[in-house]
Amino acid sequence: MIQTILFDSDGVLVDTERLFFEATQEVFAGFGAVIPPDQWAVWYLAESRRSREVAGLLGIPDSQVEAVIKHRDQLFWAKVEAGVSLLPGVRETLNHLSGNFRLAVVTGASRSHFEGVHAATELMDFFEVIITADDYDEPKPSPQCYQKAMHVLSVNPKECLAVEDSPRGAAAAISAGVRCAVIPTPLTNISLCPGECDILSSMTELPLFTSNYR
Repeated sequence: MIQTILFDSDGVLVDTERLFFEATQEVFAGFGAVIPPDQWAVWYLAESRRSREVAGLLGIPDSQVEAVIKHRDQLFWAKVEAGVSLLPGVRETLNHLSGNFRLAVVTGASRSHFEGVHAATELMDFFEVIITADDYDEPKPSPQCYQKAMHVLSVNPKECLAVEDSPRGAAAAISAGVRCAVIPTPLTNISLCPGECDILSSMTELPLFTSNYR
């Protein structure tokens, strides 16, 4: 029986995965380096490669990588400050679920990133616990983040559902023994997700999906 729902943040609650992709594309393009969306889906969302590594793979000189990443980060935060959109159905779905389930966030982002992205979303009151990259050592697809969340919440895997948008996040949940529903974005390659995942077309399907496991 599912009692607790564990949400990823970027690409699940807020449309920031797209902003990060766009900022990276715009800055890397200045060096003749282009990352097609299907390659992004592999390098970033499945293999968890870091931008410094990707910059090197695309031929950006080592001497310029730090400046490139700094510029990309500045552009990303400028986009965030211009306005972060919730993904479709998020607020309505959280309103629906909050009276019936314990809700938490398990994100691969740092706490400062998470708080910056959610500064104006007004979603934080929905969540009992927020686990960020500051709370564990090994990033997704390691199961550490989900193990940490379950420890803090004092729940076991069979009582939980993870909601993810990426193969790396889904792999982290499945490795922790947690059932996972993937809600793909245009940047997600669902063929790279573990076969045990459930694929939903939108957040609005989540209430009906979870009702089958109450």
